[in-house]
Amino acid sequence: MKRDLLVNQGLFQAAWPACVVGAAFNVAWTGWLVVGALAAWQLQASRRHRLDWRIIAVCLAVGLTLDTAWIRLGLLEYTMPWPSPNFAPAWIMLLWLALALVINHSMAVFKQRLLLVGVLGAVSSPLSYFAGSRFGAVEWLAPAWQVVLATGLSWAVLLPALFWLARESVTPAWPNEFPRYRSPT
Repeated sequence: MKRDLLVNQGLFQAAWPACVVGAAFNVAWTGWLVVGALAAWQLQASRRHRLDWRIIAVCLAVGLTLDTAWIRLGLLEYTMPWPSPNFAPAWIMLLWLALALVINHSMAVFKQRLLLVGVLGAVSSPLSYFAGSRFGAVEWLAPAWQVVLATGLSWAVLLPALFWLARESVTPAWPNEFPRYRSPT
């Protein structure tokens, strides 16, 4: 069990430099390799959590929406904008997939610490976008305070929401755990 969590977290930690530095140097394969390895490892039937696919779908939808919004609002511009400069690039979407693959595994402890994960999201997300800009993977088009405020506030809300959605008590299993109405008679 401990080995599974270490591999999960290790590949997650490798995903950021593989995707961000890879994008900065116009090398896409590094992100695909690391996140692909994380997905191949974590989505094996013996390791997969029953809510993994749901969290993956939510993270990818939220990631596409949020990072596309940064582009459309004129806050950020990403290097290596494949498939389109008007939408979140594939390498950013790989990071969203990597996040989805740790929520129910090596970072599951945060499901019960939503305030803490919100504070961590508020602080670490602007730092992550800043580090990405220093590497050359993203350019801040708006004043720094606007980018920090937008990314910090959105992640302060978003990250706890993702961990809350991953709580098993919140999300019923498909299809047999939906509450059934019973007549009072």
